[in-house]
Amino acid sequence: MRYLRAKRPDPTRLIEEKIETAKEIFIIWGDDLRQDPEIAPLLSPYVKAIEASNQAMEEAGTFHECYVCTVIDGKGCCKIGLENECTVLILLLNLLLGQKFPEEREVPGRCFFVGPRGCKILARPMLCRDYFCLRHLNMLSDKEMAHITQVLNDELTLLHRLTSLMRQRLEEWTGKFLLEYDLTGY
Repeated sequence: MRYLRAKRPDPTRLIEEKIETAKEIFIIWGDDLRQDPEIAPLLSPYVKAIEASNQAMEEAGTFHECYVCTVIDGKGCCKIGLENECTVLILLLNLLLGQKFPEEREVPGRCFFVGPRGCKILARPMLCRDYFCLRHLNMLSDKEMAHITQVLNDELTLLHRLTSLMRQRLEEWTGKFLLEYDLTGY
């Protein structure tokens, strides 16, 4: 077993590279993106959509269930490597929204963005927002699940629209030079 672990690379370096790339892009084009006539009006509605999604999930008890599963039962879905579902564009969107990133992995064996009280970033990949494990599916009524799905749809639609617009602008400004904005993997 030790041999297999030694061969499995630590995915931390990949997310650190993505964060550095997002920060570099933000320094150069952050103000332009934030003031873009199509992007700017979507930022506040996106934050409100995240808040609505969080409220729906809180009311349904999913956040508490994640806490029980992860902290008490020692399981949980936000494992090491999952952070690399974050694209450079999603990281850049977090910077546009004033978010800061952790300097290092706070919870060993967990996603880089997981802190003692849950996720530490605002804009998250679709997988992180729209995944419901069997434990959640068994605890939620069909009505609760339908409500959460409808609310999440607004958030995820805005996330897609924002990252698509950001990608378009950056490709225009760089002459389509940087094509790794949507890189995922671990």
